[in-house]
Parts: sequence; structure tokens; C-alpha cells
Amino acid sequence: MPQWLGKQSSSYNSSRDGGSGEFPLHQDAGGLERVEATAHLADAYQFVNDFYDAHQDIIGSNSRNIADVNLDTRNIEDSLNGFTDSANTIIKGLTALGHVHPFIGVAVGAFALVVTLDLTRRENDRKVLAVKVQMQDLMKVFFELRHISDSHAKGPDGLSIADRIEDRVQTIAKDIKECGSACDVYLKKGFLVKTIKATIWENRLSDFATTFIEHRHALELALQVHISLGVDSANRKLETQGDRLQDIDEKLDMLLLFRKLDTARERDLQKFLEAHGGAKACILDESLLEELITRSGDSLSRFSGREIGRRTNELPDMKKRLLKELQEDIEETFCRNMVVFERKLDMQSKQLSDLVQDETDHILNTLLAGAHDRIMDPDLSKIWKDMGWKGSVKARHFVLALHDYYSDQLSSGDSPRMSQVSGLPSPETPTRSSFLVMSKKRLDDRWALAYINAAYVQPILEAVDDDGTGFVSIKEVNTFVAERPENWTLPHWIAYWAVGWQASMSHYKELIYELVRTIYQTLEHVLPSNRKAVDEYLFHPSFWRIELLLRSTRSVNPKILSDVELVKMTESYQRYEEERLDANLSDVAYELDTTATVALITGAGRIERYVFPLIYLLLRRHLQVIRLACKHVLDTEEFVTLNESLVSILLAVDQRIESLEAIFKQTHLDVQARLGNFAFGIFQLSYGDIKRIPSDNSFATWTNPEGESSSTLVELEDDAKILAGGVPQDIVKYGIQDGYSVTNYYEFDTPTQGASIEFTQIEGTWSGHYRREFGGNWVSCILRISIRLASQPRITGKGEDFAGAFEFIGLAQSYQTYLDFTFIVEDEEEGTTRTCAGRLDRASNTIIARWKTAGKRGGQDEHGESFTLQRTPPNLLRYRYTPQQFAEDPVRSRWSFVCSAALHQAQAALWSRRFFEERFRERKRYVELTTRDLIVQMGLTPQVPLTQVERGELEYLRQELDPSEARFYQALSDFEIQKLPWHPTWGCDGCGRQITKSRILCIQCMSDDLSDNIDLCMSCIDKTPVKRGFTHDTSHAVVKVQQTLHDYHIVKVVEAARAAFEKTKTLFATLEPAGITKRNADEYSASSRPRCTYCERDILLPCWVCVICTTGTFICPDCDSNRVIGRNTRNGHLHTHALVRIRDIALPVAENSHSERYLALENRLDVLEQTVAEQFAALEARENERFAALEAQVDSRLSGLESRIETRLQGLEVVLRQIAAQTAALPAVYGQVVREYVKSPSVH
Repeated sequence: MPQWLGKQSSSYNSSRDGGSGEFPLHQDAGGLERVEATAHLADAYQFVNDFYDAHQDIIGSNSRNIADVNLDTRNIEDSLNGFTDSANTIIKGLTALGHVHPFIGVAVGAFALVVTLDLTRRENDRKVLAVKVQMQDLMKVFFELRHISDSHAKGPDGLSIADRIEDRVQTIAKDIKECGSACDVYLKKGFLVKTIKATIWENRLSDFATTFIEHRHALELALQVHISLGVDSANRKLETQGDRLQDIDEKLDMLLLFRKLDTARERDLQKFLEAHGGAKACILDESLLEELITRSGDSLSRFSGREIGRRTNELPDMKKRLLKELQEDIEETFCRNMVVFERKLDMQSKQLSDLVQDETDHILNTLLAGAHDRIMDPDLSKIWKDMGWKGSVKARHFVLALHDYYSDQLSSGDSPRMSQVSGLPSPETPTRSSFLVMSKKRLDDRWALAYINAAYVQPILEAVDDDGTGFVSIKEVNTFVAERPENWTLPHWIAYWAVGWQASMSHYKELIYELVRTIYQTLEHVLPSNRKAVDEYLFHPSFWRIELLLRSTRSVNPKILSDVELVKMTESYQRYEEERLDANLSDVAYELDTTATVALITGAGRIERYVFPLIYLLLRRHLQVIRLACKHVLDTEEFVTLNESLVSILLAVDQRIESLEAIFKQTHLDVQARLGNFAFGIFQLSYGDIKRIPSDNSFATWTNPEGESSSTLVELEDDAKILAGGVPQDIVKYGIQDGYSVTNYYEFDTPTQGASIEFTQIEGTWSGHYRREFGGNWVSCILRISIRLASQPRITGKGEDFAGAFEFIGLAQSYQTYLDFTFIVEDEEEGTTRTCAGRLDRASNTIIARWKTAGKRGGQDEHGESFTLQRTPPNLLRYRYTPQQFAEDPVRSRWSFVCSAALHQAQAALWSRRFFEERFRERKRYVELTTRDLIVQMGLTPQVPLTQVERGELEYLRQELDPSEARFYQALSDFEIQKLPWHPTWGCDGCGRQITKSRILCIQCMSDDLSDNIDLCMSCIDKTPVKRGFTHDTSHAVVKVQQTLHDYHIVKVVEAARAAFEKTKTLFATLEPAGITKRNADEYSASSRPRCTYCERDILLPCWVCVICTTGTFICPDCDSNRVIGRNTRNGHLHTHALVRIRDIALPVAENSHSERYLALENRLDVLEQTVAEQFAALEARENERFAALEAQVDSRLSGLESRIETRLQGLEVVLRQIAAQTAALPAVYGQVVREYVKSPSVH
């Protein structure tokens, strides 16, 4: 298991694409002629029968009862372990059978492609092998056709065997490809993902196995029927049909077989899932999820690409990813994968096109007398014969013999045969003119012969000795010659591998370095919403693994490049190979999901031959995606896919290193030293216990040996300046995500036609307040649902609240005075199932409903509170009266609601400025409060938890806002979180939370290789953690960075921070003894004292100093804490620049006298006194301003109150005068009555 990734490696396919284009690979014409002659002489029908008889123990064996409950585990394992050998044999036999019966070719081809695509996987899944065994048993039935000589001969019923089963063969081919695609998807999933969805995957794989069993029985029956009707009855005696017909009714229990194939780890994980409520429950509980990952054996880095050993808060991301996997529809996944899988099959088909010819050549060669006659190239054949070699020879002896042979040929002046130059044996006698041409070509080989000597023996023998054993076999020689480009002589081909390949590697090494540099330059322009994903992509272990390959590889000697012929030849072959690889990558959309796909792209041969061009082409494509990220919002999974492609290449590298290690350990004690001499040292630094060492990272320090960049790279950098200009948007897998991912809500406008009147009352929109769980808390919000009748009593509908929209299907039951209904909602994000049960009161036209939630542990959790839904539109629900208000004053409540609702609708229709200002204020406040709440929920830093008042305000907004508006505001809040400056790898050593915004690094608590250090968030800057052998102190120099600090920048930033820290200490140390105090500060000019870049006040410790700006840029703590650092400055300082904090200046005790120390202490006390005085003065000034403002406000309010009282008194006086006037106008009798009434005893 590679420590750099935390994932077990799997082998890569070693098949080879012959290639076409500028350099079609050389083929043996003599071999083709021999194959053709053999084809004319051989009886194909007899050959198939002979092949069957020779391999009857494999083809005739019946493994189709592999799922039989009575079959023991040992027989099952034997069937699975022997699958590879038996599959190869069956493919050879079926290929020959296809010449006799061409109509089966489509099924044979599909089987051969699907099986050979993953045949050499190091760890094929046992369950997938079990399915392929059933597929193989199906294909064995076709060997029954060996009894039929003519597939088009008509039977007694007028049908040939081809007519009878050709349609079935087409269906079989289709099902085999679909099964291959499904297995391809399954094998790419991680162990944990496959386990939590084991039931779904196993059911689907079992369906494929059952389909193959049905096809097999159908073919057997069709063949039996055809033979029983008389076709070739002389070749086969019809046996009793009872046992065969009984087989048709057998149902093989594949699921029981899968249980037998479960590993101990799978069984342990399944028990754990069952004991804790299932997969959803374990994923949603962080403690269970962490234990689940530990039990699975998959490290955290397997999911996130993070570095192991640091505390990070990655579980929320992992939970989200696993929930997404859990909810993924595998049928949709199969459909998406089928497109890429068919492209893989096309490439595999090209690589298998010469299979029959190669096998025939092998058989014919074994019949020849001498070993040298089996070598295709005449020059090499002559050398082999002259040296008396047998099956193999030491690689060093082989190279030296090559040099001696061609040197003798050149010095003797002999005119070689045409076949000696072209490598193709010619039956014709060459003419004199052809001899002259060939002699000229031989003279042109003189430059190449200079490289075929002992000085270049190592790269030459590596090119021929493909397996690295130190011996060259006849097969390796023929493979080496067959890969030679057309029109290349053998000396040219050998010279290329002697020095040309190293020149090509050096060229791609320079291209990759420049490309990575361009990527980091483009990083500065990436949109904030994409920055986290791009940072994670660049910080993935695959990047420092690539850097190890580059740094480990020795560059070519510049003197070699002075050879014009060599450079011309190298560039031509390099261009051809790059075009071939690029075309293959384009076929799979530049997505390398497994090492098998890597092998399909490269073809046969050592991975070191293709690793640099492949990495270059991928990074060039990735740069285009990053440039798109400068203009458009991309899905975060886009960059995960990019990393997976790089990981597949590096896993192929790891497998190559493992195979070389096994070989080198037999002859060398020091494997690492041996790797230093192999392939120019490309694998040396990637062997052994490798780890990330930022101090050695060469991406930023590398310089072009020639001191200039190529025109291609200049073009790339120029394109980067215009960001996404000219980059097609269809290169991204998940599309452009510029719009918010919120489902548009829409109403059901028209009622259902023909519905019963007793059900139509429930149709339409309903809204009301209800409580739901969100983020671990219970919150109140508006719920809106729209219901429509599907078919009585079924209902369908949509609903939404601030957290999202949903669809539902349910049932309704009508009664005389009410109508009951229920519907179910699947919450994929939370992993819960909610059931709503409600009752419509026909009289009041209201719904009383209640939610029941399937709890995270699998139980039913019923909400304690019911809620009411009414016909009120949700945007007017904020104005609706409560039941208490309605009970107190019904008339006033209704009039208040009508007036407020009418005003709202009028303002909205008229686009009132006041209306939109209020909506803007609500949106701004909702996003602000929700973002702060999400930061706390997600465990990010820095945290500013909501106060009780602010939490009540957020609750109020959720209860007031229309659900569609609230969902949009919630999406804005999520987007704000996505735009935060994340630091992908680190958690705070003070609080353990994930660091966002500002990251604090201690440059004193830092390892020598810069791979580890104390990290703090801004909230914990004054804490003193003791972690991983570091003891942090507040007096240490710390650096604050606003963006992810990549290995590309870390050396420069740390060195600059240390230099700035020492320089600033020296500056303050020289100023302090000089006596710059409040008593003599006027004697020094302003230029001699550092000032804050923003407020331009004198800098006092502690302070911040920019480590990027060349001129001294100081920032006081007030300006830093007030976040004014985003403001432009005159010296070009940016808020993204790294800052180092200067907390205190400690003078060395030994170097200062007592008087100097006393003076320094006095100066410090003076500075402290001045600082305290200034702060008190500032505080007094602020308090005076506040009191003045308060006094003015009180005066204003008193004046207003006095004015209002005076106005009211004047109004009261007017009213009293009117009453007096009216009373005076009354008749005198009324006055008499009043006086008598006042004097009456009752009043007293």
C-alpha cells in the first residue's frame, strides 16, 4: 500500500497498441506470408476439433455450478484462481472457431475484449471473477458448434444454426459489454463504498450472472434442437434431454456464493453496520463514521488526498461524499460509464488485432531448426547465429556484439543486402541502383554507430531487456524490432534508445516544470469559489510524487544535443508518440480511472517510457480546466477526477518499482543505488519510505539549463493572462456551475380533470409554519406544499422550505367532513426519510399535519408538535394574524392582515424602492447570520457564534421569508462558505478546528524540512500548544498567510519571514538604545521611525511586517484587526501577502552593560507609558464623542417630545373651548338640572 496515497496498488495491463500515423510500426512480412500459407493448407474445421481435444480438460470442465450450495470453498477457489489461464485458452479456441462460424464473432469479440481488459489486474475482485466465470461458461457452449461444419446449412425445418441463434448472439454480446462496464465501475469504487452498498452491487452483479445462465441454457437448447433435427447427426449422438432440461430450471444462488467469497474484513464491516443501524446511520454519526473508516482499512487520505498524521476536520466532507455515493443510482452510473468503457474496448480491440498472427508465428517459429531463425531482423539473426547464442544472452554481451557487428560492416565497405537495412526479407534480387541507395543509407548510419558502444550499454540493454533481468531473450529482441518505426534502420532505433530517449525525457522534464510554474501563476486568478478545490488539487500527494520523478531524473548532456541527426530523429519520434498518446487520452476524455486504463493509453512497454509525456499531456489539460476556473464556477468533484488520473499513473509507477525491486534484490544489496543507474535514475527517489519534504521541492527553484522557455510554454503563459479565453467549456466532466443549484419551485396551475369533487378540495398550494431539524438544532420556518391528484386515491406534489425543495407521492382517503393523506419525503442530504400525515378539515379549509422521521439509527421519531397549513400565499404569511390575536379581536386582526398584504402586493407590483430596500436588508442580514452559524456548525475558524438575540433574529427571518427567497439566501450562504480561503491540510493545533481565512505558522516550531510546524487560527494566536515535539511560546515569530501555502511557495515565504523578523528586530534594537522616547522623540525625523502603512501612525510593538514587499511594510494591530488590509496602499502591498509578527525585542544580556540595560528598561517604560497615555487619550476622546452624541440625541428627543406635548395641549385646549362653547349654548333649564343633580344625596 503506497504510503503517499493510502491505497493499495493494482497492476497495469501490458498490452500494446501497434499505432498508426507518421510512424506505423514495423511488421514481419515473412511471418504474414507464412501465416497465409498455413491458412491455405490447414483445415480450419479440423483445427478447431484438434484444439478442443488438446484442451478438453479446460474447455470441457464444468464450473457453472460454482454457486451450488453443495460446492465446497476449495472448489470455488480453484475455479476462480484458474480463471486467467482458462480464459486465455478459451479466447484462442473461440477465435479459431469464429473463422468456421463467423456469426459468433460479435460475441467472441466482446468476451475477449471484456476479459482481457482486466485480465492482468493484480487483485481482481473475487465477486467480479465469479460473474466472469459464469460469462466464461456461457462462451464454452459455443464449442458445441465444432460438430457443425457449415453454419449456413439448412436443417429439416429450413433454419440454419446461424439463423437459429444469431439474434441471441447479438444479445449476448450486448449483455457482455454491459456487464464489463458494470464490473469496471464496481472495481473503481473503494472498499468502503462497495461495502456500504454491498446489497445493491451484489444484486446487480447477480442479475448479470443469472442472465448469462439463461443465455447458456437457451443456447444449449437451441443446439440440441438443431442437432436432434438431423444436422450433422452423424457427428453427434443425441443424448437424453432430461438432465439438460432440468438444468434450465436450476436457479444458482449467486448471492449465497458472494457470502462465501466475503473476506474477514468485509464480514466484520457488515456486522458493524448492522449493529449500528445500517450504512446511513453510521455515516451520519461522526464517531461511527471515523470508526467505520478505521475498520475498513481505508485511510482518510484515500478519500481526501490529505496528509496523514495531522488533525483535520474532514469528516463533514467525507460524510457528504459517502452519502452521495449511497444515494447514487447505479443504473445512471452504468450509462455514464458505458461511453468511456466502449472507448476502452475500441483501444483494446486495436491491441488485440494481431493476436492470431502472433500466436501463429509463435507456433511456426517453434518448428524451425535454429534459434537464430526465430529472430525477425536479419542483422540480429546473423549476430545470434555467429555468436552461437541459444534462447537468451547476457544483455551486456548483446550490446557489445551489436557494436562490433556494425563497426565491421561499416569498415569492410560491403554493400549490405536490402533486407539488412529495411529489416524485411525480400524474395527479389536487388538491382544495382538499389545497392547504391542502400549503401548510401548505410553511410548515413555512421552517426548512429557512434552511440552503439560500451558507454551507452546501460540504456540500450534497458530498451531491449524489457523485464530488467539482465538477459535478452529472442522474444524481447523481436518485440524491440517490431516497435521500430517504419523507414528507420536498426542502428537509428538503437541510437534513439542510447541517447535520444534521455534527450526526450529531458525535454518533457523541462515542459512539466514550466507547466507547473504556469499553473501556480494562474492560481492567483482563480475565482474564490473554486480556490478551495484547486488548492486541494495542487496539494494532493500526486504533485510531490511527480516532483520526485522530475528531480530524480538526470538531464541529458547538452553536448549530445549538438548532433543534428540525433535531434531531428528524436523530435520526429517524440512528436509521433505525443500525438498517439494525446489521441488515446482524448478517447477517454483524459480520465485515467485505473492503471489498466493507463496501460490502454500507453500500450505495451515499460511505464518509464511514457510517464513524462503522459504527465505533461494531463497537466496541459488540467491547466485548461484551471483557466476555466478563473472565469466560471466549477464542480468540486472536477478536480478530484483530475487527481485520480495522476494517481493512476503513479500507481503504475509504483508497480514498476515493485517488480524492479524483486529483480534487483536477487543480484544487488542496495536496490536504491541500483535504481539510481536505471532509466537515468527516474525511480530512485520514489523507492522506499518516501514522504513529502517541502524544503527539497524543486518546482519553484528549477531553472531551465538554457535559460529560456520554449515557444509553446510562452504561448501557454500568454493564454493564462487572458484566463479562460479560448478554452472550450465542454472539457469539464461536470459542466459549468455558474448558476445556484436550487430547484425552481412551480405551482400546479390547473386542477386534475375528471377528479372526484370530494378529492379536489385538497389540490393546490398550502403554506404554514412548522419546526424541522437543521444542523443539529430545531428551527421554525415556512413550509409550502402543492398537491395534485394523480389517480384516486394517489396524490403527487412538490414542497419547499428554506433548506431545500422536495417531491413526494402519497395516498389520500376521503370522508364526509374531512380528508386524510400521507406522503413520504426522502432527504438525501440528511440521510433520513420523513413521513407527513395530515387531515384536511372541509369546514375550515385548513390542514393539520404532523411529521414522522425515520431516525438516523433506524427508528421512528415522531415530532411532538403538529402544524397548520392554509391557503395563504407564503409571501403574505408574515402578515397573517395568530390564533391568539384573532381570538382577542377578529375584526382588527382581519383588517390588519388585509391592509398589510395589500400594501405588500402594491409595493411589489410598483417596484417600490422601500420594498426592495427592505428585501435587500433581509437578504444581507440572513446571509450574514447564516454564514456565521454555518462556520460554527462546520467547525471552521475563526468563529463568531450567534448571540441569543441574533439567533432569535435568524429564527424570525426564517419564519417571515418566502421559502423560495429563503432557499436562495441559504444558497448564497453556502456559496460564502465555499468562497472562504481554506487551508486544505491543516487543523488548528490550539482548538483542533479546520483553519479558514488566516493561518498562523510558527517559524520557530518548524521541522528542518518544513514538513511540519505548529499551526494556529487567529482565535488561538496567543495559545501555547505542545504538539508533535514542538513547544510553542507566544514570543515566537509567527507568519500569517491568507491563502493556502503550497510547497511551491513555502521555502521562499519562510526564508523571507525569518529575514524580515531579524531585520525588524535589528531595526528596533538600534532605535531603542538610542533613546527614542516621548521626551526626545522630536529630535528624530519621521523617516527614521517605522509607520503603519494604513493609518501612518508610529509603529509600536507588537506589529506585523510584510514578508513579500521589498520596502518595509509595517501594519499596526489595530489596522490588522479592523480588516482594513484589503485597502490599496501606495507601495503596492496586497492583503494576500504573508505577514510576520514582531511581538518583542529581547536584547542579549551578555553584550550589554548594566547602564545600557537600565537605559533600555527606561526606554521600554517610557514607550509603555506613552502607549498607555495614547490609549487613554483615545479612549477619552471616544467617550467624549459618545457622550456628545448621546447628549445631542437626548436634546433632540426632548425637543421633539416638548413639541409633541405642546401640540397635543393646544389641541386639547381647542377641544375644551369647543365643549365650553357648546355648553353655554344649551338652555338654562339644563343648567338647573345639573345643579340639582350635583346637590342630590345620591351624588354625595
